[in-house]
Amino acid sequence: MTSSSSKSPFRLTLLKVSEVLTEENVQDLAFLCEDISPARRELITNARELFAALQGHDLLNERKVNVLIDWLDELRLLEASNLLKNYRKTHLTGHVKAQENCFVHEDLPLKYFCVSCDSKICPDCAFTSHNRDAGCDVISLDKMSKEVSERREKLMKELETLKTEIASTEQLWEEKKEHLARCCEKSRNEVQKECLTLIGKAESMKRLQTEVLVGKELADIKQIIEEKKESQILENELAIITQCHKLSHDNALDEIQKISKSTKKTAKIKDKLENQKEMLKHRSVDFLFRKIPNDGAFCSITVSTLIGSVSMRADQLLHTFDERQSSVGVLLICIDPKDSSKEYWRHLEKIDNHDDPVVMSNVDMYYDGKLHPYFAVGNTVFIVHPHSNGSLYDFVKSVSSLVIDEVPEGSWITSIATHYPINYSNDEFIISTSCDHSIREYTVSGSALRVIDTRDILRSNGISRVACCRNLFAIIGRSLDDVILIDADGTVKQFGTLRFQPALSGMLPINIIWTGVQWLVLYISEEVEKEWKVVEYEETGEFVKVCDEGTSSNEMDVPLSVTRWVNAGYVTLANAKVRTFQY
Repeated sequence: MTSSSSKSPFRLTLLKVSEVLTEENVQDLAFLCEDISPARRELITNARELFAALQGHDLLNERKVNVLIDWLDELRLLEASNLLKNYRKTHLTGHVKAQENCFVHEDLPLKYFCVSCDSKICPDCAFTSHNRDAGCDVISLDKMSKEVSERREKLMKELETLKTEIASTEQLWEEKKEHLARCCEKSRNEVQKECLTLIGKAESMKRLQTEVLVGKELADIKQIIEEKKESQILENELAIITQCHKLSHDNALDEIQKISKSTKKTAKIKDKLENQKEMLKHRSVDFLFRKIPNDGAFCSITVSTLIGSVSMRADQLLHTFDERQSSVGVLLICIDPKDSSKEYWRHLEKIDNHDDPVVMSNVDMYYDGKLHPYFAVGNTVFIVHPHSNGSLYDFVKSVSSLVIDEVPEGSWITSIATHYPINYSNDEFIISTSCDHSIREYTVSGSALRVIDTRDILRSNGISRVACCRNLFAIIGRSLDDVILIDADGTVKQFGTLRFQPALSGMLPINIIWTGVQWLVLYISEEVEKEWKVVEYEETGEFVKVCDEGTSSNEMDVPLSVTRWVNAGYVTLANAKVRTFQY
């Protein structure tokens, strides 16, 4: 750096100006310059840094002092303004300086331009504060014209490529639309076919029951007619007895015996008639309340939306359905993962929020000696407290709710997961929201533990899924084809990536869990006929193997979530069926 005596008059003038400006004056001047970014303004604390920033934006040099003079006059900093005005009056008499020097490195000329920071810089700046590690894009001023031409040509090629990709995407959406229409039509036909089958079964049962009833009724009527004939004979006999009684009282004893026998016979006939009447009434009621047997626990097409599943025990898997459109709540159905038609219990939790999506954790929290499934709607977390009966959870004792006040109004929870601490027992969970890139940790009592900001690491506009292993967080960003690993032990930094193998490209991650030993990630392709895979990774992100895979030909058998129990993994499909694999 040159001594003060060898400085140009312009630099000596700027030195005098810097001596009369306070730190507050410097910040006010930086605020007036709209070209300086807000982040850069916060770093400017003295006049030297301000002049360097103005020079980088080509707003200040030996020929350009009017802009700074105008700002000084606007802020009524007259002493500093007069120094520059005297310089302008004395030295700006048509003199043109051959080259400009850097304000930071005064002996070095400005030979480069930083596209990222929009400023001219010297060679030392290019290798220090504006290097590749800082994310800067630096171009030599001598090669500016050539660089502009090359970048324009590259941009035009990229635009043409994007146009081709947009056309391809539109074609793919049209194909998907047609495929969905065919699937819907096929589903309607299947529903119609099943309905006709059930109706046919009902009509056949109706005819059979009617024939049986009519046959019994005819037999009863025939028997009643015969008994009526017998009763008529008895009436005739009574008439004869009555006539005989009027004619003579000599054989009164015989008459009494005949009357007694006839009375008993009449009483028996009366009892039979009453019994027949009751039987007819009973048959009619029994037929009217006969039910057609249910074909299964789940329908192929329902108004419910299956959100996902969580494993509670080796033989108990809990499905979570969004039933708010039909029964104003979230439905929990506990089944056997080896036989999805075997149902243990159901619980319907009423939810007043009908607008925000339902999200669930596919790993339980373990505390108080029990596993606790949980889900979230809007800004509220719902924790399920099951009742344990030996080796099974046999019903839901209660569901507690926890409002997360830190979720801003108009936003909602996009992901919720268990936080795995060092020990197994825990009552902590983590969430992400739709409004920012932060991960927030809480306890079941509502205590906020910490906020982890991933804005500078995540290349996506939001978080769709998150899983945790102590201080490692695995994050699925929206529309990203890999899973980002973040280390939040003290400082927040990227630890690695759960990257898919090249041979398995073209898929997006949609679900992830930490098993206690490895990561399990569920991937699915975007084609109409969707291919999916469950992939296992080491804790540090190394690829291990593909645990399970399949192809879904329609929207009802696509996978939604992955969960596990010990070393058995479960993939839940949209039709509530469960795939089992070992890892």
